[in-house]
Amino acid sequence: MIVGWTGHRPDLFRDPLAAAASVDAAARDLIAREQVDAFLVGGQRGVDTWAALAAMALGVPFTLILPVDVSQFTSGWTTHERALLEQTLAAAAEVRVAAGYSERNRQIATGADLLMAVWTRVGHGGTAETVALARAAGTPVREILLDAAPTAGSAQGRGI
Repeated sequence: MIVGWTGHRPDLFRDPLAAAASVDAAARDLIAREQVDAFLVGGQRGVDTWAALAAMALGVPFTLILPVDVSQFTSGWTTHERALLEQTLAAAAEVRVAAGYSERNRQIATGADLLMAVWTRVGHGGTAETVALARAAGTPVREILLDAAPTAGSAQGRGI
């Protein structure tokens, strides 16, 4: 089974550390209960990165699908965030650059046998788009719903 991951960047969760722990626990549970062949992740800060790190820790191959080239994707990121992406790029079984954010989301939603969505149900942004694309394609979706940060409803940009 190929498991796709989608979710928010850290600042959209009320408790980002609990969100990271939820991703790790869900990945471990999947590995214990299912025959998982690979993960698909999108490279964004937060859930995508946490899923890639879990794959690395569990020895699960993963494909990293970026929406644009690395320099454009990481514009505005901290040095630490870029270093984490570089670490996951080096460990990925495959790296792809899609033709934009929506195409990246489509590839994750339709390339997976199961989509894990770790989010707050904020109704706009890439996570909501990926969940909708998966449902439209008939890809099963498992949601882990967490509390949103007080400012999550007004979030702008990518990683929502």
